[in-house]
Parts: sequence; structure tokens; C-alpha cells
Amino acid sequence: MMTTYRPSVPADGNPAQRPRAGLRETLDALPVAVGLLDADGVISAVNREWERFSQPFAGIAAPVAGVSYLRECVAAAAQGDSAAVEVSAGLHAVLSGDHQNLALEYPSQGGERWIRTRICKSDGGGLVVTHIDITSQRVAQQESSFQASLLDAVGQSVVAIDLQGRITYWNDASVQMLGWSAGDAVGRHFADLALFDNGSRATAIIAQVSSGKPWSGEHWTKHRNGRRLSVYSTITPLYDKAGQVIAVIDVSTDTTESNRAQAEMSRLSSLVEFSNDAINGATLDGIITSWNAGAERIYGYSPEEAIGRSVLMLSPEERTGPDEELRDKLRRGEPVIGQLVRGMRKDGSLLDISLTLSPMYDEQGQLVGSSAVARDVSEINRLRAASELERDRLAAAQEMAHVGSVEWDALADRVWRSDEYCRIHGLPVTAEGSRGPLLSAVHPEDRDRIALLWKDLMDHGTSVDFTYRVGDPDGDVRWVYARAILERDDDGRPVKMLGTALDITERKLGEQALERLAFRDPLTGLANRALLTESIQEALAECTLRASHVGVLFLDVDRFKVINDGLGHAAGDSLLVQLSSRLLAAVRPEDTLARFAGDEFVIVCADMTEDSAKRLAHRIRAAVQIPFELLDREVFVDVSIGIAISSADDTPESLLHNSDAAMYRAKVSGRNKAIVFDEAMHRRAALRLAVETELPRAIERDQLQVHYQPVIDVANGKPVGFEALVRWQHPEHGLIGPDAFIPVAEETGQIVPIGLWVLNRALQQMKWWKANLPGAEKWRMAVNLSARQLQDAGLHSAVGTAIRTAGIEPSAVILEITESVLMGDADQSLKTLTKLRSLGIGIAVDDFGTGYSSLSYLRRFPVTSLKIDRSFIDGLGGSDVHAGPIVEAIAAMGQALGLRVVAEGVETAEQLDELSRMQVHIAQGYLWSPALPADQVPAWFAAHQGQ
Repeated sequence: MMTTYRPSVPADGNPAQRPRAGLRETLDALPVAVGLLDADGVISAVNREWERFSQPFAGIAAPVAGVSYLRECVAAAAQGDSAAVEVSAGLHAVLSGDHQNLALEYPSQGGERWIRTRICKSDGGGLVVTHIDITSQRVAQQESSFQASLLDAVGQSVVAIDLQGRITYWNDASVQMLGWSAGDAVGRHFADLALFDNGSRATAIIAQVSSGKPWSGEHWTKHRNGRRLSVYSTITPLYDKAGQVIAVIDVSTDTTESNRAQAEMSRLSSLVEFSNDAINGATLDGIITSWNAGAERIYGYSPEEAIGRSVLMLSPEERTGPDEELRDKLRRGEPVIGQLVRGMRKDGSLLDISLTLSPMYDEQGQLVGSSAVARDVSEINRLRAASELERDRLAAAQEMAHVGSVEWDALADRVWRSDEYCRIHGLPVTAEGSRGPLLSAVHPEDRDRIALLWKDLMDHGTSVDFTYRVGDPDGDVRWVYARAILERDDDGRPVKMLGTALDITERKLGEQALERLAFRDPLTGLANRALLTESIQEALAECTLRASHVGVLFLDVDRFKVINDGLGHAAGDSLLVQLSSRLLAAVRPEDTLARFAGDEFVIVCADMTEDSAKRLAHRIRAAVQIPFELLDREVFVDVSIGIAISSADDTPESLLHNSDAAMYRAKVSGRNKAIVFDEAMHRRAALRLAVETELPRAIERDQLQVHYQPVIDVANGKPVGFEALVRWQHPEHGLIGPDAFIPVAEETGQIVPIGLWVLNRALQQMKWWKANLPGAEKWRMAVNLSARQLQDAGLHSAVGTAIRTAGIEPSAVILEITESVLMGDADQSLKTLTKLRSLGIGIAVDDFGTGYSSLSYLRRFPVTSLKIDRSFIDGLGGSDVHAGPIVEAIAAMGQALGLRVVAEGVETAEQLDELSRMQVHIAQGYLWSPALPADQVPAWFAAHQGQ
């Protein structure tokens, strides 16, 4: 029970007064209960509504001025009054300063009333308390919330729209269906949310319902995310108490999924109905319950004929047992997939069927029947049989032709291979597999190359063909030619590769045999000249890339002709074969050793320097110095080696030419040597090439000249004649001496016309001098005769003709022949010289003392003069103690035989004094003059006469 509080009496003894009239009137004008409290919670003033208001908590009827409202509330709260608890807590909160303005809503009197109390801090530190009874509002709010809950529970979109088209209600189902929250939707026009896809239609519908006529039907709307929805709506009018339409209610259901499912069901029904396969349903006893057009097309029965009959009519009698087994599997709930069976049409004809059976269950999960899909595979089986027959034929053809085929599926990385393809590669005969075993079947030396070719094909290629080797367990090697074509998609990615493999072992063996014939020396098995040229070309190309050099060594067996002629060709061949083996052991594995011709060999070495070439030459000479076994005897041979190191502009031909020139230089330098080609040899080689190619035209191009060296009477120093010496005035190489081109002329036979030309020119010149130079009347002309000329059957006639043509006496003509030429064929030489001597000419033996120097041939041959070789004359008066006695002996022998003795190569006065002492009466040499052109002889003769 709330106690009565008595206010204190002031000192004057008068109680507190009611608020002044102005404040009271103001408070009374307010429609809510208002009480003013001081800082202690004591009521200082109230309005009329406060006095009438039934307080929210028990124990206090109508607190008036002077009553401590705070104390009354606290006391009621202590009694457990929930309303008093709320209000006293609020009073304390505002008085303590925790809040300035506090609003409370709470139930009173056991929930029968709802009060809204507001407590505010006044300017004077007191409080302003107001009460409003909100019971009716709470009841209406609860009723509205209940109605909204009911509408949410419906599960359909419910939207209220006023007559202006503004949305006034939006339930949870609307949020779920259309994506707009109630806060976003309420207050907006329905057109803003596209509730109706067709705006004009929506306006008509709203107008119809507003007039009191409901509307229902399907239409399109939009979700907030823009997705279109199919909905079924029922739109009805909402009336007020006066029966006026104040809004419309739209209740909608989303039919999008159901429509889609219905369309899918319709599509599936169409697929079943119009499928080319027979699709039917049946009970567990095999009674047909459904039958599509495909079944009618395959079996010939219409739906009316088939439905209600047993599936046994679709099978031949012999299939009864297997069919029962299939039904047993279905009864156990097991599907049958792709079972190949025989079927029977209405007309009794049979067909091949691929049958798939699936168990069917009712809503309770009970097995009630089966569905069957039957596909007519008769044509497929026929084609498959034909394909297998064709494949067997292809396999047989591939086996006969040794051609295999392969297909690679790039997407699945699977490989299909024909049987012959597997046999060619030594793989197990299996149709499918991976790419790995194929590479392992390839010869180890070819695997890296094949892997690189495959990578290039995968990266950017479309086709490739190549040859490789395959090894088998027995160690045999087969050769395979393969070709592959790669298919790519639009983006360039590999899709499929088709390839063939042809066993070309027999062809390759044949090619190798032909290659041996074409590129191998049949005696030694070494490379021949054709392969040698290719090897040099390849080595040059490789070394150009590596900035290195190619070395070419040209070998010639010294004195091979002596062995070949002395022991026979079989021994010579054996020597060459043995020598080939030793050379192969001396060179590197990557070098090329070739037999160039006869006893000549060439070695081609890539990445070779001059020093390494010299070391190789040293190894070769050491290997060759070991004696060879020929016909049960030991034979020793030497080799001369020429070395050429490539430069930037060299060719196979130039390297061979240069190494040959170096070899020739080694041979003439004493044999058993190795000489490196240098620029001087290059000039000599160029000269030799020019000689060989241009000498035949030298006479007709008037490039040959005859120079004349005086022959002197030692006693008086006067000329007694001249020796004719030929020179070649070459347009590029200048004046070429006889040593450079006479040997070539000997080899080629050009010496015969050249010798005849020199003879005619010299004799004509001598005739002119005799006629025009006083003192020349007794001069004689000496002309050299070569071995080829001596063998010429027309020599005698040619010399006679030249003498007669020149009109010169034969005794003025001397023909000079070297000892070696004279003794080359002594009998033939004797016959020829005897005939020549019969013409009245003189015969001189040139370079006497260097060859046979035999008294017997001097006695046999019609010789009139001896010419002492310059090598003996050089030693006179010098360190050679043997030169003097030899010259003196030759002079004495000549005098004894009545022969004219001539000394060649006299260059010093000391030599002349010795010759005079030895009674050598005739000499020639640079002491008096070199060989002179014809037009310089008169001047020389005049000057010499003056001496």
C-alpha cells in the first residue's frame, strides 16, 4: 500500500499553493496526463487529465501536488508491481542524469492496459512526467500483426495496392518471390517494380478490379535481378465499412518452375514418342503398358495391338530362356544395359536388338514393372561385320606390304596401332595403348632425333616424314620410313594424328649396297672420290658454323710402282688394304679416310689446326714405317703427305688441289715428308693449273718465245753457237721458265708440237744470224730433245724438214738429250739417234754425270758432244773436293773418245780458270750471259766483240 506523504509547512505556517492560474490552464489544455516534479520527485503541479488518469500501478489513486511521486513509485515497485518497477527505474535514471529524455511502454494491471510514459528533465532540475493509455493501439497493432502472420503463412505473394497504384502491403512471400524487401516496395507504384510485364494490361486489370470485378490468370513479372517469372495471380477488391473499394489485393504463385517442368515433361514425352528406338513399359509379368512410335516402327505392332499383350511376342521361341533370366534380374532390381538379343517383328522376320531394361518403382518404392529401350542394330552389326572383314583384309594387305598404321587421339592421349605396325616395331600386338612403348622401340641413336621431330610437329607442324631404325631382341636392325599428319582444331591445338610406317629394311640394304658401289672403294672399303667430295663439303659447312677449320691430308705411297711391278698387282692390292687399316687406326672416328686413286689417299678432318694436322701426319708416318707382309716377305714403304688447312673461301676442289700440291712438294723434296700448303705453293699450284689448262693454246696464241744462251770458246772467249731455251710469256703469270711447264708438256704430249716449234724457230733464227751478223758464219744451234719427242716416230722426218725449211747446214744443228731420256728405252733411242745422226747433225748428252755416265753407251750411241752438268761446275774452286776430279775425268774421257765437251753453268772466273786448266774448250753460263731474246743477241754480240 502506498503511504501518504505530507509536505513540509513553511516558516509562515501556510501550506504549498496550487500552481498559478496561467500554468494550470496551459497544462489542462494538453490531451495527456502531465505531472511536474521537483528535484526530489515531489509533485509540484498536475493537469486535469492527470487527475482523471488511472495511474499505471496500484496504491495511488491520483497523486496531487505535494505528494512524493518518486517515493510512491518505489513503494509500489517494492510490492512487485511491474509497472511501478518500470516507472521508478525511469525516474531514477533521469534524476541521476543518465538520461535527459526517456520514453517507456509497458503493460499495467496484469496486461489489461498498456501505458506509454515519457520522463523529461526540466530546466529547473525537476521532471516532467506524462502518461498515455495506448491499450487500444496495442490491441489494433496485435490484430494487424496477427493478420500479417496469417498472410505470411499462406506461402503466396500477397500485395495490397491502393487506388492510386501505390503498394501498401508486401508480405514475406513477396520478398522471396520478387526480391524486393517490404521497406523497398511499400509506398512505390506497382509499375516501378514491374509487377506486370505488360504495363497497359496491368492498368486494365487494376481498373477492372477497382470497379469490383475480380481477375485471375497467368502473366509475366520480373524479379529484382531482372529474371522474368511466370506467375498465376488472383486479384480481388478490398472494401471499407461503407462498401467502397479502397484497394486491390494481388495473391500470386510462381509458376515458372512448374511450367518449366511441364515443358520438360512434354519434351521428354515427345522424345520418347518420336525416338527411333522402341521404348515401352511393362509389368513385372511382362505385360506391355506403353508403346511409342519407335516401337511400332521397329516391331510393326500399333499401340492398340501391343498394349496389354506379353513382351514374349517380340522374341523368337528360342529366346524364352534368356528372356526369363533378364526378367529375374529386373525382379531383383538390377538393370540390364546394352544386352544384344534377337528380336522378332510382327511379320516374323528377325532383327538384332540392343536391349536396355530398367526397373520401375511406385511412390512407396515398390518394384512395379520395367521400362525397355530397344535399338535395332541389325544394320550396325552388318556394317561392323563388313568393317571387321575390311580390317582383316587391310591387316593382311599391310602385312604383305610391310605397312603399318597408327592413330593418336590427342585429347585422350590414346594410341591405336594396326597389327603390322606392332610387328614392325617389335611391340605386342594390341590395338590400343600409349605413346611410350613406341619410342622405346626406336634405336637408341635415333631416339633424340625422333623426339625432336615430334616436338616440332606438336609445336607448329602439320605433317612430317622421317626414317629411323628399330632394333629387335635378336640384335637385328630394321629400317622404317614413317609419315604423320596432324589435325588441329580452330585454336591450333592438336586433335588427332594419323601415321603410317613402312618397313624399308630390304630397300635400305639395297641402297647401302648401291652406296658402297657408288661411294666406296671396292678394294679397301674406304670412301671414294665422290664421297670424299661430299665429306669435305659437309666438313666445311660445319666448321663455318663453329668458326674452325678443315684439314685435308693428301698421301702418296713412295715407290709403290716399284712394288706393284716387282711383286705383282695382288701384292700391290694387299699393300693398299693393309695400309688402309693402319690409316684408319691413326685417324679419329669422325674423320673421313678415302682412297683417291691408285696409291693416293686423302684424310678429311673437321676442327683441325696446322699443329694437330702435323701430329696426325707424324702418327701416320710412324704407322707406315712398320714393315708390311707381302708374299712372305717384309716390305718397307714411305708416304709423302701434303697438308692443306681451309680458309674462308675454300672449296672441296681447292682443298684437294692444295693438299695435292703440298704432297707433290713433299715428294720432290726427298719423300717421306709432310709439308703444309702455303701461299708459295698456291702460286705454284695456280701456275701449274694455268700450265695444264692453257699450254695447248700457247703456240697458236703466240705466247711461246725462244731465248738463246751463248756457247763460248774458252780459249778466245768468242761465241761458237747458242742453246735454244723456250720461255712462255703468260698474260697473267709473266715470263714462265721451262722447268714450270716442260714437265707438264711431257705428261700431256704437248712437248711434241712445242719441241718442233722451238726447233723450227731456232734454226730459222740461226739462219738469219748467219746471213746478217759478221762472225756468225760458223755458229751452231743446240736444241733440247725430250723423251716424248725421242719416242715420236715422225721425229726424223720433222728434223729433216726443219733443216731444209730453214736452209741451214745440218752440221750447224745439235740435238741435246739427257742421260735418263737416252737410257729410258736404249734400243729405241739407238735407232732414233742413228737415223738423226744420218742427217749430219750433232748429238749431245745433256747433264752428263748425273745419270748412268757409262762408257758402254757412249760407245754404242752416235754421240758427238758431252755437256757436264752444272752441279759439278758449281763445285769448282769451292769446298767440294770431288767436283774438280770428276770434271777433269769427264773432260779427259771426252777428249779420248773424240767428243766435244761443254761445261754448263759457268758463273765465275775461278771456274773458268779451272776449266781452262782441265782443257775444257767449250762452256756456257752467266759468266758471259743468260739466255737472251733473239732481238738482244746482235747487241750482245757487238759488245762482246768489243771486249
